[in-house]
Amino acid sequence: MKQVAILIVALLAAGKMLAPAAAQIDEPVVLPTEMCRGYFFVPVTLEVREGETAQERTLWFLYDTGAASSFVDPDSVERVSGQRLDTGVRANFGTTMSGPLRLTGLRARVRDLDHLSIALGREIDGILEFDAFEDVLLTLDYAASEMRVVSGELPRADGETIFRANGPDIRPWIQVRFPGRGTRRLLIDSGAALSPVILRDIERYDTVTPPRATGAAVRFSEIERRSSARLSGNPTIGSNVLTRPIIQSTPETEILGGQVMRHFSWTFDQRNERVRLVRNDPETPITFAPLVTHGLVLVPENDGMRVASVIANSPAFDAGVQTDDFITHFNGAEMRDRTCNLDITPPETLDIDLIRDGEALALTLTLYPLVD
Repeated sequence: MKQVAILIVALLAAGKMLAPAAAQIDEPVVLPTEMCRGYFFVPVTLEVREGETAQERTLWFLYDTGAASSFVDPDSVERVSGQRLDTGVRANFGTTMSGPLRLTGLRARVRDLDHLSIALGREIDGILEFDAFEDVLLTLDYAASEMRVVSGELPRADGETIFRANGPDIRPWIQVRFPGRGTRRLLIDSGAALSPVILRDIERYDTVTPPRATGAAVRFSEIERRSSARLSGNPTIGSNVLTRPIIQSTPETEILGGQVMRHFSWTFDQRNERVRLVRNDPETPITFAPLVTHGLVLVPENDGMRVASVIANSPAFDAGVQTDDFITHFNGAEMRDRTCNLDITPPETLDIDLIRDGEALALTLTLYPLVD
């Protein structure tokens, strides 16, 4: 039998997936996180074998509080193990390391993630589910771009800094009060890093202007088209005021996304279903910039993006981008190898290279807000 560090295909019962092997972590442990466009990436290193380096045995997982299951790309599995696994099976990684933290019990379902790598512009080996760190307190510190773990538990909810995080499933939820609409329980979703507040039936909310089409979100098997608008009022989380945020449409789960989360440090007590919020800058109001986007609905395809549709009266529409164009580069970078950065200030222009009917074209989009 091969070493336990080599992946073993197994269909396993649900349960704890990833936890520190040590019984107690008395001081906070900082994981060697990388941030990309507001997403947290965590390295997971399998046991290093003779003749191999730690880098060759490392997978980078996007940590997603909105994910109820973990996934790993089959190409990534083959790279670190030499085995090609079928889509849909679960891979058991045995004992692994994430920086100084020894981990046990990591399991992930095999699924092609190329479309997410292309959409994000960074290679994704896997997606790590919310309850990956259920035995410890996990902090997502957006100001420091850090993930930290420590043993312990949070005090009972006080509605000011500590909130109940229970909801319809194991993922974290939080109550948000909307003027004239009462309180709604939203999913705290670090996997929606580029979104503010996502709601059903946004046309029923009091907005500055009517909702309009602004783009789409990439899902595993579909593209979810989004409309957006700016709220007229100010939702609140406890005493924290969200000043006239942008809201976006969804037919499914309502979400508190990364454009809200980045104003806080979030500590999750998964066993007691509690979350602690600490404002990055309590003296500065939480505001939301106008929504600047290219106006394209894109579908990942091979190593680029196919234009599914062009939103009317948008930068892409003005520049003459057409449905079915195949985009190969943004600002000179290949679609799956764009630079990660934390700059939230949108650029003034976007250069795109595309192929239309076999002909290579270069267009420059002058960007402007679709929602002020």
